[in-house]
Amino acid sequence: MNEESLPELDLRLTQENLEDLYEYAPCGYCSCLPDGTLVKLNQTLLDWLGYSREELVAHRCLQQLFTMGGRLHYETHCAPLLLLRDQVRELSYSLRRKNGDTLPVLLSARLVRDTDGQPLVVRCTLFDITERRKYEQELLRAKVQAEEQGAQLARANEQLQAKNEQLTRINADLDSFVYTASHDLKQPINNMAGLFAELKHGASFPDPEAPAMVGMFEEALGQILDTIAGLTEVVQLQRKLEQVPLEVVELQPFTEEIIRSLQQRLGEYDAAFSLDFTEVPTLCIARPGLHSLLYNLLSNAIKYAMPGRSPRVHVRTSRVAGEVLLSVQDNGRGIDLERHGGELFQLFRRFHPDVVGSGMGLYLVNRLVHQAGGRVEVDSEVGQGTTFRIYLAG
Repeated sequence: MNEESLPELDLRLTQENLEDLYEYAPCGYCSCLPDGTLVKLNQTLLDWLGYSREELVAHRCLQQLFTMGGRLHYETHCAPLLLLRDQVRELSYSLRRKNGDTLPVLLSARLVRDTDGQPLVVRCTLFDITERRKYEQELLRAKVQAEEQGAQLARANEQLQAKNEQLTRINADLDSFVYTASHDLKQPINNMAGLFAELKHGASFPDPEAPAMVGMFEEALGQILDTIAGLTEVVQLQRKLEQVPLEVVELQPFTEEIIRSLQQRLGEYDAAFSLDFTEVPTLCIARPGLHSLLYNLLSNAIKYAMPGRSPRVHVRTSRVAGEVLLSVQDNGRGIDLERHGGELFQLFRRFHPDVVGSGMGLYLVNRLVHQAGGRVEVDSEVGQGTTFRIYLAG
């Protein structure tokens, strides 16, 4: 074979395959007269429809292959556009197959005119968009589902907001009640304590059990005064925090000052503290709230020391998943979390009755942390110690 014969071979192969390319293209081809009468269809389109060529050519119109809505659209929109613009692109229709099934397609068409400009024939290309339609329907379903979920979430947020507002009002009313009650009770209790002191000083009790009863009364009176003082402290601190701006607190000197005040009050304990604020040396927080938080945790670490063991308290900060972690770890008595974990932060709950306390410290710690937008986690083992982990926004 010489080079001169190659163009001839290419032409022959092109002529032989041109009809095959038309008939078995991956899309449907058809030609119709301006009124829609079909004059030619490729085999691909015939296979899609399930008709023979003889059933359609010169016997059916293009628009008759569409569903009812498609026919109306073709006659009222597509056909006029073809006459006006000579072409249309990617119009969505559904073909009606011989067996009654439908096939979604995209139709593009061009109007061919004769030399006088009169409409001669319409050549159409149709693409099967079954998979695309399924995908669109899935997207639509997903959109509807997302909108429904969004609406449900919005309703849930509204309900949550209403609950939060209700809880805020309840807390405010409760704080006001507690403050008023503690204030109104404080003076009568102080008067009672004064009268009892005078009575004890000037009176004699012949009953041999009287001294024990006097001691019990004094202890009960002291507990009442401690409770009133604690309630007053909670409400006063809450009101103070609402007015105090946030500030950057240097943790090392701040904590050292708290430790000094504790050692002055609890000098009988051989307590040792280790501080590590290397990773997070400062916190942006309300200073009074942080003082009360650390004071309660550190004083508890000393008060609830394991008998026969010197308190060792480790305080450190770190960063965890975008949050600041403030941890306070001790080697004290520990708490049975399986028994008391659910009531750990409840008001007036105490887990070591032999140690003097009001049962308000952990309640106050939890409240302060939540007010700062954080959370508290606790690990504890009886006889080994407790670790409080406080997570705050970084």
